[in-house]
Amino acid sequence: MARGTSLSRTSGGPNCIIIALCEGVHDYEFIREVVSRIEPNRKVMNVEPKDKDRLVRRVIDNKELPFIIEGGRDRLDRNVRVLVSKLRSIRSSIKVKVLVLRDSDSNDAVNTFDRLKRDVENFISNRNKFPQYKPSVECGQGINAGSFMSHDCVLRYRDGEVLFQFVLVIPSLEDFLRSYGLLVMSQAFMSPL
Repeated sequence: MARGTSLSRTSGGPNCIIIALCEGVHDYEFIREVVSRIEPNRKVMNVEPKDKDRLVRRVIDNKELPFIIEGGRDRLDRNVRVLVSKLRSIRSSIKVKVLVLRDSDSNDAVNTFDRLKRDVENFISNRNKFPQYKPSVECGQGINAGSFMSHDCVLRYRDGEVLFQFVLVIPSLEDFLRSYGLLVMSQAFMSPL
């Protein structure tokens, strides 16, 4: 079941918005726990992924911090492209970071990232999607940290820019958590009391 959360801003830098996409329930629970430890005052409200339009409008209006949990890898990959399109209206006065947490599903995270990057580049080259102004995309070198690989890509639109940070878990977050005995703990968060 795909779930999302909207995080109301209670702390953090001025005009800084974070949008997070991840594959499923275990990813959601992991990130939710990390966020609660980093910023315990942050309010979390569940939202359905179908509400992306409303959430993106609220980002552009600087009213809400969306946290979107997708129902699987394919849906997540499609919705990266959706956000690339929807965030074209972002103003330069608002700093936006899109965090994409995704399983590499193999030990070849470089190939997984290359496919994601190619999908974004092909999408922004589509004249039907961007008929008047085509944003540019620049990606830095990946940083490999054990079971995680991170790539930062900046999309420059006419009136602003968005940082997409792709964090790939090698081969999956579930395997990572299992190796540290944390999968049982994260499943406990999902169980009703």
